[in-house]
Amino acid sequence: MPRPKKIVANSPQNKKNEIISNEGYCRVCQCFKSRKNFYEATNPIIDKNGLMSVCKDHCAEIYYMYFSIYNNLETSLRLTCQDLDVCFNQHALKETQSHIEKLLSQGKKAEAVFGYYKSKLGSTGRNNYNIESLRFKDSDNLINNDNIINDNINIELTESNFILTEEILRYWGKNRGLWEYEYLDEEMFKIKTSFECPDYGMEMLMKDICFLNLDIERVRQGIEKGDISKLIETRSKLMNDAKMKPIQATGAESNDQITFGMLIKKLENDRPTDEPLEEWKDPDKFEKWQKVFVGHLADMNDIENDAVKEYREIIKPYTVSRQDEEAGE
Repeated sequence: MPRPKKIVANSPQNKKNEIISNEGYCRVCQCFKSRKNFYEATNPIIDKNGLMSVCKDHCAEIYYMYFSIYNNLETSLRLTCQDLDVCFNQHALKETQSHIEKLLSQGKKAEAVFGYYKSKLGSTGRNNYNIESLRFKDSDNLINNDNIINDNINIELTESNFILTEEILRYWGKNRGLWEYEYLDEEMFKIKTSFECPDYGMEMLMKDICFLNLDIERVRQGIEKGDISKLIETRSKLMNDAKMKPIQATGAESNDQITFGMLIKKLENDRPTDEPLEEWKDPDKFEKWQKVFVGHLADMNDIENDAVKEYREIIKPYTVSRQDEEAGE
């Protein structure tokens, strides 16, 4: 007797491959959800039910995954659109940015960034008769003047040489994104190359200012809710306490900031140059001839040391002794 086929719960087989009018299937969740949990499809060739095959929650998850890496709205939306086969449109991007700024100005939190973009893209598609499709292949940056897809155009992403070390983690604290550690590290470097940090008290003020700059950036990017004006006011008070305001940088303090020697000192302390390659460590053989000079002086004074021994080894090929002359060499 043949065994019956095993039916997996919440799978298309369990639904007997029937299109259910009030549900869609998410290939990330691997289950059916209500239609309200999906955006309208952009690829009708594949998504016959008129819904995208990834739910809204996971669309947002993909966007924030990219944003945690690149910390850039445009780049994150572009890569999300590429993954989901959605058109990347510059007009929709600008409308999305305006919508986020409006929400933040009202004290609201802008969380569904991809949802805002998808809504603006839908409006653009309906209002612009030149747009016949909303798939990623129809994105603005993929079409040249002859309306031919250019496969050589790639998304340009800024490469970073930043390395997250244990020391940086201890200094700034844990549970932050990589871009946040890089941002804080860059901010501290900029502050310390402009102002003196003579003691731990000034170090704490500088550190707090860096954190405030990060909070301001996070609010501007729509990552979290906050009042930018209050954050800027708090930062201004801290800068006043640290005497870091431009109006306070006068006289000797102002000269300190622009002295080239002070800048070199800060660079040497904070970001020293790497060790040179072996072939560039002593290209003029200065160390060798310095040892010859010191060894020669020591030999003239009948001093026996390592410098004299090395000196004698160096000049040996160029030395003629009385024994060599008598031997006719």
